[in-house]
Amino acid sequence: MVGSLSIDLLNMPLDLNYHHLYYFWTCARSGRVTSAARELRLSQSTLSLQLKSLEAELGRRLFDRTRAGVELTLDGRLVFEHCEQIFARGAALSAALKKEGASQPTVIRLGVSSALGRETALAFVDRLSCVKKSMTTIFVGPYDAVRERFSQRRLDVAVTGSDIAPHLGPGFQSRRVGALPVNFWASPELAKRFRGFPRRGQEVPMLLRTRDSSIRREVENYLCQSGVLPVIVAESDDADLLSTLARRGRGVAALHRDAARHDIKRGALVRIGPAATGLDHEIWVTTSSREAPDPVLRAALASVVSL
Repeated sequence: MVGSLSIDLLNMPLDLNYHHLYYFWTCARSGRVTSAARELRLSQSTLSLQLKSLEAELGRRLFDRTRAGVELTLDGRLVFEHCEQIFARGAALSAALKKEGASQPTVIRLGVSSALGRETALAFVDRLSCVKKSMTTIFVGPYDAVRERFSQRRLDVAVTGSDIAPHLGPGFQSRRVGALPVNFWASPELAKRFRGFPRRGQEVPMLLRTRDSSIRREVENYLCQSGVLPVIVAESDDADLLSTLARRGRGVAALHRDAARHDIKRGALVRIGPAATGLDHEIWVTTSSREAPDPVLRAALASVVSL
């Protein structure tokens, strides 16, 4: 259990090797020993040896080795959280000693699930751009990839279509910041074939989210209750891809309007069925439950959580 690690890293004796801690922190942020070794300008074997020395010194296993790289154990997450404070405070001290005009902007690492679409990602980037002395780096990818990066502390904030905090363990908090109404969209030619949608007994080629998506289950229930017979043409958690497939006439896509805004605006996609379906795609923002030591980062996180 995380709570069983009875070591206070903020009050550790000076005989602790802080170089080892820095190597561990860099590797945890990278997610791969090879990438961290390049960043630290060490050989992979040397870095691996230093990490093993730290694990021996603490008496805890900090990493699980996988094909994809390294994943933090429960104890590793606790050590990482303390390292975040140690090295963030060191960076803050260094910045405070420099002239204000020469200080570097705080980098805010944003991750957005591709299921929400490009427009949603841009809305969060626009929100963060209002925070002074900051710069945003953005990762847009599948839900699982965003969750994995966030669990490895490679992101400061994650924006997803469902609550990921329960899957991450202690040290994380999430908030539902909104919901996007979902409608059914098709190319103008395909829409003509399905006037009266949703109609009982109607066979409709559908472009849907993957089966583990909560909105997928809601859409399927809606179609079932309406008596529609869906023929699944494609499944994807990439909203932009579903919009493209719908525009090309491959099927009817269940999307929130922002995910297909440009195609709708230029008439490449039209809505079929009622304007109010009762279907919503939720937006969740997840951050660390620990207060960020950097005031710029604190302001940035507050701005997205208050959306």
